[in-house]
Amino acid sequence: MTNEIQEDQGELREVLDKTLHRFKNNLQTQLSLMNIQTATKREYFDDRKVIVDRIFALTHVYDLFYRSNKDDTFSHDSKVSIQSFMLQFIQYLKSSTTKIDFELIDISEVLIDVDDLLLLSYILVEVNDFRESLDDTLSLEIDQKDNKVNFKFAFSSIQNHEKFHELFKSQYKIFDLMVMQLKGKFDYRKKFVRLSFPIL
Repeated sequence: MTNEIQEDQGELREVLDKTLHRFKNNLQTQLSLMNIQTATKREYFDDRKVIVDRIFALTHVYDLFYRSNKDDTFSHDSKVSIQSFMLQFIQYLKSSTTKIDFELIDISEVLIDVDDLLLLSYILVEVNDFRESLDDTLSLEIDQKDNKVNFKFAFSSIQNHEKFHELFKSQYKIFDLMVMQLKGKFDYRKKFVRLSFPIL
């Protein structure tokens, strides 16, 4: 019995160490994003709200991670339900606006890594910030196909989303960094922009 307790304590310590290390890395990512904001002198609609939204995403994803794994025996799995996260996170964003419409299609079984989920939520924060600067309506759709997550978004006032890169030029340094870390890519269509990334 004593050996089992010691093994459990050792495993718990290892999981806590890994979680704290992951959390520290994500805080450093947040700091890097803020440094890029400053260096590029990007024109945010509201710097403070963007940072608050990112911090909410950071705390919410870890809260969901612990709740989803609380009945497991010291799970080493770092996967989280994208649907559970997005339902609450988009509702959080909608609490300050009615101008976000979203649809989650066939992602109820999709689990993605905590770090990837954070990067996706940070991208959503950037997109929502651009929506605020336009005072526009944002349509979102998230689905999965061929072991990839597809995150599609569109603005009602943009007639051709193939020009989205030009409109969003001042934010693209941050976008490029996050998309690269997601191992994803942007696809520009007339009616929407699609971000696809692999479910690893």
